[in-house]
Amino acid sequence: MNNQLIRPRTKDLQLYALYLEPLNFSAVAHKLYVAPTSSSTLVRASTSHTLRAAAEAELLKNTSIIDTDDLYSEADKAFEALSTLLGDDSWFFGNERPALFDASVFAYTQLLLDDGMGWREKKLSQALRRRENLVQHRERLLVRYYGGL
Repeated sequence: MNNQLIRPRTKDLQLYALYLEPLNFSAVAHKLYVAPTSSSTLVRASTSHTLRAAAEAELLKNTSIIDTDDLYSEADKAFEALSTLLGDDSWFFGNERPALFDASVFAYTQLLLDDGMGWREKKLSQALRRRENLVQHRERLLVRYYGGL
């Protein structure tokens, strides 16, 4: 199995949540991707516009409107599918140690659950936190590879 379970349903929402959700753009994307580019207000404005326009264009490739309720619903379904797939196991597919799929899931869950990211709109992290086994999976990886940060 590959990342197809994660990506189709969450990629669009990630684009929306990071670049088009105003609260998150100013709190997260601007801090990470815009502010470091230049001290010039004009350069920052141009970079902001370019990032947001690219995210919007990507989202509009497959639909004529950006339906945020649908995006959040699809992400919730993806988290539910991942939670079901993990079940009561420590690692996906019953592996005895984490594998590539575990790392792929961690790449999403860590960003959403890391309070240091500064997310202001928290619908995604709230949906993820409802799946306790996914939260625990993220914690196991943090402890195992990062000493629990």
